[in-house]
Amino acid sequence: MKRILILLLLSFFSYGATPDRPKREISKTLPLKPTGRLTLDTYKGSIDIQTWEKNQVEVSVVIEPDDEFWNSSSDRDVEEVEIRISGGDDEVRVKSDYTKLERNRHSVISWFGENSFSLPLVHYAIKLPKTANLQVKDYKSKSEISGLSSDIVFNTYKGTVRMKSVDGSVDLETYKGEVRVEFAKLKRTTRFETYKGKIEVSIPKSNGFSLETDFTSKTDFSSDFDVLTRAHGRRGRDKDYYGSVNGGGTELKLKSGRGTIRLKESRGIL
Repeated sequence: MKRILILLLLSFFSYGATPDRPKREISKTLPLKPTGRLTLDTYKGSIDIQTWEKNQVEVSVVIEPDDEFWNSSSDRDVEEVEIRISGGDDEVRVKSDYTKLERNRHSVISWFGENSFSLPLVHYAIKLPKTANLQVKDYKSKSEISGLSSDIVFNTYKGTVRMKSVDGSVDLETYKGEVRVEFAKLKRTTRFETYKGKIEVSIPKSNGFSLETDFTSKTDFSSDFDVLTRAHGRRGRDKDYYGSVNGGGTELKLKSGRGTIRLKESRGIL
């Protein structure tokens, strides 16, 4: 009954509205040193990060309703999402801020139920120096990063992440997201962790590295590289993998509770 009432009210408020979905665009450029850092805090939508030769960060943003729950209030919702872009030189900070929207919705949500509304999508297209460091906190965005030769710290709950031609350190954690990372060269300590997500890591075939894992018996692991196994835990059911590949070198640390992790060979740039 409650659901029917909600649909009737939405139909009433939507009557006479134009079929065009509201959309809002923002763009800003700030200075950033080649050794500086970009931090991004967002919730859902998409993240596209590319590199260029300028000592600047260019942030282009598109905010639009989520198709999951589009209604006559979507125009207002899009306007109430705040994009905070600040800093410069050593660090640029970017954040998707839903505080104003959530505050204005509070009384309505308490009556309709918290699952009756969906927050707008925020899509980022960012350009930054190749050697600038990157730190991302995300919930469920679709992310693509290409060409960075720096330190990347990435935390997502259930987003999808694709990194290509990475030539630096990666520290990535996801709960149940899907991740694919292709290294041009693995040369700095790197760490991947998931509870029950999927992670695929591609490393150049002749790249030297030292593998260390922390898996439970429910982790599904496979490797194109020759590695050793070590049983432990109750009745030896848990297995960890370790060893020096191609003479050893850079540390690669993998941790999972019940996820899927694939370690693959690639050509890279070696």
